[in-house]
Amino acid sequence: MKKALIFLHKWLGVGLALLFLMWFASGIVMVYVPFPALGVDERLAGTAPLRLDGCCLGAQEAAARADVAFSEARLGMHGVVPVWRILSSDKRWLTLDARDGAALAALSDAEAAQVAERFSGRRALHAERLERDQWTVAQGYNPHRPLVRVAMAGADGLELYVSPGAAEVVLDTRRAERAWNWVGAVPHWLYFTQLRRWPELWNGVVVWLSLPGVLLAASGLALGVWQLYLNRSRWIPYRKFWMRWHHIVGLAAGVACVTWIFSGLLSMNPFGVFSPRGATPGERTAWIGEPAALRVNPAQALALAARPATREIDLVQLQGRSWYRLRGAAGPADQVLVSADRANEAVLPALPRAAVTAALSTLRVDEAGAGAPVLTRLAQYDGLYYSREPAGEAGTHTRPLPVWRAAWADGVTLYADPASARLLLRADSGTPWQRVLYNGLHSFDFAPLLARPLLRVSLLVGLCMLGLVLCSTGCVLAWRVLAPARRRGEARSNRAR
Repeated sequence: MKKALIFLHKWLGVGLALLFLMWFASGIVMVYVPFPALGVDERLAGTAPLRLDGCCLGAQEAAARADVAFSEARLGMHGVVPVWRILSSDKRWLTLDARDGAALAALSDAEAAQVAERFSGRRALHAERLERDQWTVAQGYNPHRPLVRVAMAGADGLELYVSPGAAEVVLDTRRAERAWNWVGAVPHWLYFTQLRRWPELWNGVVVWLSLPGVLLAASGLALGVWQLYLNRSRWIPYRKFWMRWHHIVGLAAGVACVTWIFSGLLSMNPFGVFSPRGATPGERTAWIGEPAALRVNPAQALALAARPATREIDLVQLQGRSWYRLRGAAGPADQVLVSADRANEAVLPALPRAAVTAALSTLRVDEAGAGAPVLTRLAQYDGLYYSREPAGEAGTHTRPLPVWRAAWADGVTLYADPASARLLLRADSGTPWQRVLYNGLHSFDFAPLLARPLLRVSLLVGLCMLGLVLCSTGCVLAWRVLAPARRRGEARSNRAR
């Protein structure tokens, strides 16, 4: 048994030592430098305030004139023209003139450069059309492709990515951010362009590298503990420098190494062990309901709200009712809702309590075993719905508060945002396990540590440093395993001559 375990650990280590070294080193970088993304607040800050001047058509009428169906609509400015940016039924972003519903042609490279200049206040140096590159490989950019990458003047190497269909900036990157990600998220996630463009292949590569990685880490931890009990007079049985320190550091970092590799494997949801975290199509359909006839146009809503700094208007729906959500550039608090299907209603900071609770109460009435949900208004995060960034701060991945939580008897829980009329998260009986085994073990996203960010970061970086030392000793030992074989091969070649 022991010989088999040593054989397994030895040869897995030879094959994976450099990969483990890379994972730990890049993990340290990722603690401080996230993958490039453009947050909603950043996007709105770069856009001009709405100037409607008595127009415009509602999203439904504009889409009907252009003969397109849509699932999402946002009203904003394109230069001096108010436009509806709509996500069509075929998952493509289109731009419609909000004055007459005419569909605008996709931007040329020169027009995309002008959009980038208005957004950043800088001069465009060069514009290039591309299908994808290293920073736009994620599937979330598919509705915008092809993109136009625009290099901007300035010492920071700013590059903006413009969607020709939506006529807006969807991503910004800077030179330092790109450089750090080449030694951070890109190698850590194996996020290379030619691999990531094939999602299933990329998923398979990560999974089938992580599986032997789990065996390597677990076998090393088992051997390290086992060796402690083989010779009671000598706790560390190895005399050679590299073997001795590999054993010592392995004992210190072994548990973290096993849990990180295992939780990293679970991040890919191998073999579908966890359910999706989004609402089901049936739940989304029941939540939205049938589209309502709009009786208030965007200009009337803007005048009623008396918010001249509004940058964008969303059309949101809840069980057959529609509202305009007016958003400013100052973050989540800088928004209000105005009824789109009923005139002379009050301006609200969020959807009426009665409307949200009624929608949640009837959401799963046709599902056997669901029963009536327990409804709770959350003003603080709970064990499943949480954020690393405090609520209300402008962040790329901040989750809003307050939200409504609906918990059913069959274990399903849904979280709904009354400010955006969206179902944010769906949890079932497997979600707490995913929360602990992936989010908790991989990123230390446990409530006591989230409340103490300095301690959390210190633990992450400290354990990564230990893992880095462990993998460095492993690389030396792997080389010493391979080097004698190489020398023996050279000797045989010399004798053959």
